[in-house]
Amino acid sequence: MARSLGFFWLARRLTRRGLRIICYHGFAVAEEYKYRSTLFVRGEFFRKRVEYLKRKGYPILALQDALAALAVDRLPPCATVITMDDGWRGVYTVGLPIIRELNIPVTVYVTTYYVENRIPVYTVTVSYLFWRAAAQRVDLPRGIGAFDLRHEAEIAEEVVQKFGAELPPAERLEFLRELAKALDVSFDEIEGEQLFRVMDERELRSFAAAGVDIQLHSPHNWRLYDKEKVESEIEENRRLLRRVISRPLQHFWYPSGVYGLHQAEWLAVSGVKTATTINPGLNYADISPFAPRRLVGGGPVSEIEFAAEMSGFTEVVRLLRRRLRVRRSQRAGASMQPSGPGQPCLSCDEGGR
Repeated sequence: MARSLGFFWLARRLTRRGLRIICYHGFAVAEEYKYRSTLFVRGEFFRKRVEYLKRKGYPILALQDALAALAVDRLPPCATVITMDDGWRGVYTVGLPIIRELNIPVTVYVTTYYVENRIPVYTVTVSYLFWRAAAQRVDLPRGIGAFDLRHEAEIAEEVVQKFGAELPPAERLEFLRELAKALDVSFDEIEGEQLFRVMDERELRSFAAAGVDIQLHSPHNWRLYDKEKVESEIEENRRLLRRVISRPLQHFWYPSGVYGLHQAEWLAVSGVKTATTINPGLNYADISPFAPRRLVGGGPVSEIEFAAEMSGFTEVVRLLRRRLRVRRSQRAGASMQPSGPGQPCLSCDEGGR
């Protein structure tokens, strides 16, 4: 209804100076999108979204160009950037042909732990195995214990995630095979399709040669308040990526969106110029280069929801809700102030209503 009444058009006019940065992750190699469409989208799904942007006149810019223009408020109306997180292999095998065909700039933030350690991403693979589990009662390997997955699936998965976090990479891979067997899931399919893997060095090199912008992503868990750890993570990430690409590595994505603006100085010292978040919203000239917002573009976002985000309608709704919360908070605060020296507060006198 909002679209038919012209609200999308009006919102687009009001927010035309805002930069839209869309966030994707990986492409489905097989049927991973059925498991978690926030992480893995089908190639055709992505194609239709980009075709929509082109058809509706959203100019798609390279990340660096867009952020530089944003800083001086020189963006074309409704400028858009496409980013992808993690560096999943499907972005290369499925996504790259589409990116080339549509001739669009894309930035991919690449985590390097699994580039060096050629095993499936442990946390995601474990989650997938429990999602696919055929067995109801299982005796998990290595003495972890017996669980009834009809009632204890979340507990069992949490225990397995913690157990595997302590294993070296080769041991993790063997443990994943044992876990798959216990859950009655074929691990041969996962290995055969190379599911839940990130690109290797050869693929990254080919990816960069095709013109895709590869940028920084922490290889390990991100430490919010550990300056030395933050700087070492950036350096480790950059060290490996420099082996496969020669262009500047100066844009970063906060892992899982965990960040604090106190980290801006640390990142700047490490040669990082911008760092994107997963906070929803559009970006204007006054945004910190270490806190640009992004819009989720994955599977759970319907066509109408995507249109609402891109038009700025959802942004306007967010802004109105934010202002309403502020006003309510201000009114609540004012009602708690004494009416005057020695005088009762009216709200207290009325029982706080």
